[in-house]
Amino acid sequence: MSGVCWDSLAPGTFEEMVSVLISRLHPEAQRIDGSGGDGGRDVQIPTGEGLVIFELKSFTGRMNSSRRRQVEASLERASQHEPAEWRLVVPIDPTPSELEWFERLSSEHGFGCRWLGRCWLDGEMAHKPEITRYYAHGQRYELQEFLDLLRGIGAEPPPIGDGIVRTAAERASGVVDTLNTLDPHYVFALSFQPGGRVNVSVMPRYPGAERDRPWLSARFDFADTADGDDARRTLQDSLDFGTRGVIPAEHIAELTLNVPAGLGTRLGEGYEVVLGTPAPNIVDEVSVALAAVDSTGSVMAQLPLVAENVSRGTRGVEISLRDKSGAVTATVRGDASELTFKLIWRYSQPDEFAPLDLLPAVKFAAAIEGGAHIAVVFNGETIGPERPGTSYFGESREAALFASLLEHLVNVQTKTGVFFDISTQLTSEEAREIVVASRLLNGESVQATWERIDLHVTPDGHEAIVAELSGSSSHNARLGARMSLAVQWQAIPIGDVTHVVESARVFSCEAVDEGSSAGTTALRLVPADTNNVTILLDTEFI
Repeated sequence: MSGVCWDSLAPGTFEEMVSVLISRLHPEAQRIDGSGGDGGRDVQIPTGEGLVIFELKSFTGRMNSSRRRQVEASLERASQHEPAEWRLVVPIDPTPSELEWFERLSSEHGFGCRWLGRCWLDGEMAHKPEITRYYAHGQRYELQEFLDLLRGIGAEPPPIGDGIVRTAAERASGVVDTLNTLDPHYVFALSFQPGGRVNVSVMPRYPGAERDRPWLSARFDFADTADGDDARRTLQDSLDFGTRGVIPAEHIAELTLNVPAGLGTRLGEGYEVVLGTPAPNIVDEVSVALAAVDSTGSVMAQLPLVAENVSRGTRGVEISLRDKSGAVTATVRGDASELTFKLIWRYSQPDEFAPLDLLPAVKFAAAIEGGAHIAVVFNGETIGPERPGTSYFGESREAALFASLLEHLVNVQTKTGVFFDISTQLTSEEAREIVVASRLLNGESVQATWERIDLHVTPDGHEAIVAELSGSSSHNARLGARMSLAVQWQAIPIGDVTHVVESARVFSCEAVDEGSSAGTTALRLVPADTNNVTILLDTEFI
């Protein structure tokens, strides 16, 4: 591949070509439409320190006085935007006198200025030869090899023993690889399905590639029906925010596939169009949380979310998110044209969950159900709140009570170290025992009532206990036991507990059946004056 003949390029071609190069090098780059004046900015990159502005000049030869005045005027206009850095891109490597002039010009401004000349351009273009092929060579490609590859897919396959699958895959891969050396704007992928179906995936090499060269021309015919309105909205959302959507075949009047080297074609009937412009390069850079705030702006609950997908369109971005448990899903749509954002969120109770994972989602839902407003915390910056929150928890479930129960269960699991998933089918008895166990593990005493206590008393303790608790008078008692909590299929050892009974008397006293220790007596205690009992966890087990 020969180098670029810069002096043969028209100014418009040079600007398009270099703009694509910068967009490929810096996916966050923004092209400025100069139809109304670009303000000294052909391309700009927003950074935390300010804008990095690129000025593109197609000059070749030397930087004479007229060209210097143009550069000076461009730099002056760019300085009005207070950039962090200004870069002149021109296919000229400066002479010492030109460099002296540029450095003197740069010193007049309070930001850095760089001259990116011919060596820089040639070096970057050498790593991306498809840009040169497309723009500088007028799409005059050597197509024979590519056409041979296309014909090779349908050629007679080799015998099975010679690796038919490998050979077929190599032929298909060769077509895709060659196609991807022709197009500076897109990456193509093919997949072959049974029945002769071929899926073509087209992925932009950089944000804005669709504007520089649309790869698919389509004419739609939306009927004045509910389905037609839905398809129209799907198309508009995809254009505006890059969201994924499908336009069914019945709404498509014509499709034309635009592929380099004159290989495009008009497609027949029966095709559906799958839309969407993902921006996966920024998924890891997005940090989003939902905050429930009261009327004073104080945070009552905050739920961190994970970005699953980010799409980008002409008006802004849309981010699809979920919490760790998967119970909360949300969509945040930022409209750059109106400087607004729209939040849609939903709580869906999972059938099975880890209590520790679900608790933040339930506490957030409970705060919203209690009347809190919603704010979005995006990369540490709070946006909103702009409106009251709406509960998605469901009328049949009280979020605050469920959140309290989950807190107790998480406390039990954390204190005992026994972690496990559960389903939503907790019984009322299990819920009560979870609360009791949690309070005991926190060192609290639990007040309860009792109906009877059955004891087996050995001969050594028989006479003392019977003498103490027999008769019409009531007595208090301290009884020890080992406690274990059963939640669905899981048993959790809590520890040794003491039951302090305020008033008890002996209801019955009988010798136990044969097989027990000789002289063992079965005692049944029942409440006397009151049925109150205080339960304590022995301190050494807390």
